[in-house]
Amino acid sequence: MCSFHAPAPISWATSRADAATNGRARFRLAAFCRALVASAALGLGAFAGAQEIGSGSLLVASPELADPNFSHSVVLVLRHDDNGAIGVVINRVTSLAPGKVFPEIAATLGNYKGTLYRGGPLAPSRMLYLVRGLAAATVNGPEIVDKVFLAADPDSLPEILRLATGPDEFRMFAGHAEWTAGQLESEVKHGAWLVVPASADLVFSDKPTKLWTQLSTRADQVTADAHAKAPPAGLSAAR
Repeated sequence: MCSFHAPAPISWATSRADAATNGRARFRLAAFCRALVASAALGLGAFAGAQEIGSGSLLVASPELADPNFSHSVVLVLRHDDNGAIGVVINRVTSLAPGKVFPEIAATLGNYKGTLYRGGPLAPSRMLYLVRGLAAATVNGPEIVDKVFLAADPDSLPEILRLATGPDEFRMFAGHAEWTAGQLESEVKHGAWLVVPASADLVFSDKPTKLWTQLSTRADQVTADAHAKAPPAGLSAAR
């Protein structure tokens, strides 16, 4: 149902074929980030309501979604338009220190205590950052939802880290997810994802590994409430 490139091993090493794929992904992601900055300058991109996909939506994987890349995942949609969609998985926290995986930024990270998130199967050697709080003022990127901003430039790290209080205001993601035009809509239509609005508290949940269960339980309750309020079979709702 979700046709993405296979993820890199946990060592984050890539073969030459992977490197070529990741090079193309980096090109697409760079173009995507430039487009996001332009959209932000025009004041575009607010999140949409339930089942309406938009930048700032959350995709909650169906329990039946068996793709190991996205099973029990929660994806923040970073961009959605006629060309497709790009998102980042926000509930796949690893035990890896970012400076160990990306030694070129270890000195910049200093005493940062946050661990790395696995943002998706595509371009695992490319990092994206989500930032809120005072540090967000230094980000030359778009607001995704509720004063949460996207950054992708490693050169912005020193200033971000100077102002961010820690993982509750700054998180690092290796890799991302990507859908071609119409692909995500088809997956939602066939029940692979539930689409709900995001919030800063959900994106920066202090229990990210519990986020899928939290949102799935909430969705089940909403469905149960809707069924309880429905008119008996054979009767029409009042107009």
